[in-house]
Amino acid sequence: MMITTADTTLRIREFTRREKTCIRQDVKRFEKIGRDHHCNSLEDYVDFVRERIRFTDEGGITTKSLLLIRGLIAYFGDRLIRQTTMERVATTLQHTPGSLVRDPQTFQTVFIANLIFDHLIADDLWAPSLDEIMDELIDWNDGYLDTEDVQTDYAWDPNTGLREYLVA
Repeated sequence: MMITTADTTLRIREFTRREKTCIRQDVKRFEKIGRDHHCNSLEDYVDFVRERIRFTDEGGITTKSLLLIRGLIAYFGDRLIRQTTMERVATTLQHTPGSLVRDPQTFQTVFIANLIFDHLIADDLWAPSLDEIMDELIDWNDGYLDTEDVQTDYAWDPNTGLREYLVA
C-alpha cells in the first residue's frame, strides 16, 4: 500500500527483527515500571515519564528521556492493539517503531507517537486523560463513535480523511 502527499511517499513495510525486539523490551520495561511504581492508569504512566524528562543545555530532550517516551509509546500501542482489532504498522518513516497502528479491515489509523508527545507537553488542565482517549479509541474502533467524537487529532479514518494531521 502507498499513501502519497505533496512530497512524501509513505509505504507500509515489514518490521525488522530489531524493531520487534525494541517494542517488546519497551513494553516489558513499562509493565515493570507499573508494578514498581504502582501505576494504575495510563495517566500515572504519563506522570511518571513527565517527571523524568530532562533537557540538554541546547534545549533538546536527553537520550534517556527519549527512551522513556519511546517506551510509553510502545506500551500505549500494546494496550490499544490488545483491546481493538488494530495492529502495529511499520512504514518508511522510521522514527519510533510501533508508533502507528491501524485496523486492517477499516483502515482506521492512530498516530500514537504524536498523541503521546502532545499529551506529555500539554498544559491544559481540562485536556482529556490518556485513559479517556484510550476508551474513545476503543469505542471508535468498535463503531460506537465517529472520528469527530474522538478527542485527539491523531486518529484518522479513510472515510473522513486526515483532520489536522498533515495541515501544519
